[in-house]
Amino acid sequence: MSENALKETVIRLAEPVVRSLGLVIWGVEVVQAGRMAVRLFVDVPSGAPESLQAADGEENEAPTSASIGQCEEISRHLGLALEVEDAVPSAYVLEVSTPGLTRLFFSLDQMRPYLGDMVEARLHAPVAPETAAGPADCGGAAPRRLWRGRLAAVEADAFVLEPAALSPEGEVSPEGLPPVRLPWTAVRRASRMYIFRQPVKPGKGPGKGSGKGSRKTPGKSAGPVPAHGEASPEAK
Repeated sequence: MSENALKETVIRLAEPVVRSLGLVIWGVEVVQAGRMAVRLFVDVPSGAPESLQAADGEENEAPTSASIGQCEEISRHLGLALEVEDAVPSAYVLEVSTPGLTRLFFSLDQMRPYLGDMVEARLHAPVAPETAAGPADCGGAAPRRLWRGRLAAVEADAFVLEPAALSPEGEVSPEGLPPVRLPWTAVRRASRMYIFRQPVKPGKGPGKGSGKGSRKTPGKSAGPVPAHGEASPEAK
């Protein structure tokens, strides 16, 4: 089974239980490094109400993400369904989690609510920023496979980043380069960057601390969860 076919199968098998919990599928990632990892990301629907009416008439805040219990329930159902259909021909690990603050994007539509945020894009091939005069008039900027910058625009088939650097203290500073337009077909992986700004210690000004840089905050996860029936590296 091809990787795309496996992703479609995971979505088909997971969708009933995901929808029954009032959630949506954000995306599926398959990682082939060592033992295969099948990662399903689930989220609350966009545009969900900010508060819910309880039976006693009091208003409760609507959840902003899936709970760990929900991820575990989805993992149990999906793991069994994959086992029944024998969808994965080799040993694998199934992970179910929320997209988290450093969410991976699976479509351009998913990026639109995050205009102005920092985004990291890894490409299949190097791309250089372009100006009105073309790629040659970019102040000597070399093509890159990895771009980081503020998300400036999302088009029908591409998105635009304003190149920016991130300091160890979590400060974002423009690189002084023209915006770079990245066609979606050229992108291998694009994700939102969560910026953790280090607190300034007393007596130290900005930039003088010994911070550890930005931290990525993962989402809630029920994984890694061994696939259903997987008892040893040799088992499926």
